[in-house]
Amino acid sequence: MSLKSAGTMFLQSSVGRAARTVCAEALISTGIIDGIFGRRVFSAYDYMFSPRQLILFTQCLSEARDVPGCCVEVGCAYGQTTGFLRKFMDESGITKDYYAIDTFRGFVQGQVDYEVEQRSKNRHGITVSFVTNKKKWFDKSLKVAGINSVWSIECDATKFDFDRIGPIAFALLDVDLYLPIIDILPKLYRNLSAGGILLIDDCKPHELWDGALVAYEEFASRMNFEPKIVLDKIGVVRKS
Repeated sequence: MSLKSAGTMFLQSSVGRAARTVCAEALISTGIIDGIFGRRVFSAYDYMFSPRQLILFTQCLSEARDVPGCCVEVGCAYGQTTGFLRKFMDESGITKDYYAIDTFRGFVQGQVDYEVEQRSKNRHGITVSFVTNKKKWFDKSLKVAGINSVWSIECDATKFDFDRIGPIAFALLDVDLYLPIIDILPKLYRNLSAGGILLIDDCKPHELWDGALVAYEEFASRMNFEPKIVLDKIGVVRKS
């Protein structure tokens, strides 16, 4: 009998179930797992977007169904939104490639330095965010959920060649800080097909993440269109 089979048999036994219960109770009561991973592992709702915001994303994906190009999520963290949107696409028969781009280790140092030195942001608050992550964990989480049709790419997205995957029908940009957003927005827009939709998260005043708002408004001014922010924090760019 293999070690994996033996472990499965133990977990399914009455002793195994009791051990699982004790461990779960200890982890929930102490919050140790949340502390290690920096997120609410036992939360029944672990999305970083509200239900209405997620619904907006699905509406935009449906609208972009027949627009030429792929779908791109820049800044995908642990994969909850990625999995939700890819499953929605599969159920809806939207057969586009889906790319998920992230460092999978937190923010790039130079981009953090800019927030601290030029925008007077708190270094600790930024540097502790999203650091406990790995691409292989992200890929495994999707696989466990039965999702096999996401191309995950580990890199600083400001260094990524978006021309390589263009054209783009739908993009979700969620990298929070000013420098990456002001750099990536024009690259995504250049590859956005006519009729395509580009959404930018965190476009609202915030003690840490308002770089997204500043970058979005600067881009809108540069491109001569009126900024449109919906559902509290989602910036919208459409290409006619």
